[in-house]
Amino acid sequence: MGWTLEQLRTLAALADSGTMAAAAVELGYTPGAVSQQMAALSAAAGRPLLVRAGRRVELTDDGRLLLAGAREVLAADERARSALAAPRADRRAAVTLGVFGSAASAGFGPATALLRRRAPWVDVRAVEVDVERALDAVTAGPGRSPLDLALGLDHPDSPSPPVAGVTAVPLLTEQYAVVGASGSLPREPGALRAVMDEADWVLPPLDTAFGRAARTACARAGVSPAVRHVVTDTAVSLALAESGAGLTLATPLMLALRPTRCDTAALPDPSGGAQRRVVALVRDAAAQREAVQLVLTALLDAFGGPDVAPARGRARAGAAERSA
Repeated sequence: MGWTLEQLRTLAALADSGTMAAAAVELGYTPGAVSQQMAALSAAAGRPLLVRAGRRVELTDDGRLLLAGAREVLAADERARSALAAPRADRRAAVTLGVFGSAASAGFGPATALLRRRAPWVDVRAVEVDVERALDAVTAGPGRSPLDLALGLDHPDSPSPPVAGVTAVPLLTEQYAVVGASGSLPREPGALRAVMDEADWVLPPLDTAFGRAARTACARAGVSPAVRHVVTDTAVSLALAESGAGLTLATPLMLALRPTRCDTAALPDPSGGAQRRVVALVRDAAAQREAVQLVLTALLDAFGGPDVAPARGRARAGAAERSA
């Protein structure tokens, strides 16, 4: 049934006025145009909608049934038009954003604060995701609603393959550092390499992007890490390193997840050390929405752009995260 809004509007006007002439005046049509609209609507419905009653017309039972639905459709159309015509401050546009531990603690608060000032009509709704599955959360699958965008990670030493329909926008590049108990890490590269080679290690599993990237970074530094503790939770990894159970790798955002007295030292890597990129994974279809673009701009400003942040300094309290 392929009727149009104009045909439904004509049906409602005719039901209210009772004559073709009166409906034509109300709609700004000619009586002939009203008749044509009703004939097309009857054809689309596949049954008669009007009967003559002297100089007036009345709706058939099918016409009355269709009229009830037509009024609902016309009211919904009016609400939609009113919403678009309303001042921007009166609108609400929901944007779903996937987040994970360290990136959420560093960027979500500043980004939403910027949006409250710039575009208070944008309603950002955070959804926690496993950073290893951030791409899946954006692309989703049958029967699942995809997120508009998600914070994710990209490791140059273990790059993610491109996915059609999704763009990765760099937000921040961080340098990994070696992390160990207080006073355990020498600064001289040769001595540090010897400590790294002899120590136990706390690293994520090899089947995670961070786990692969960490082992590659150690190999580039001339070290084959003896992984004694396989841990995906960053806060737990830092706690074990602080206790002297082993060394691990971490970035500034990761170190900010919990207060720690750990030592940190730059990787003895001639190529400049291992990095990770915090990215925004954006569905190309969602990126066409103004609200999503505003959220993306706020994230870029909150993270300060993709410049490299060296891993050094003490951390503050925060929540734990997995593989990040």
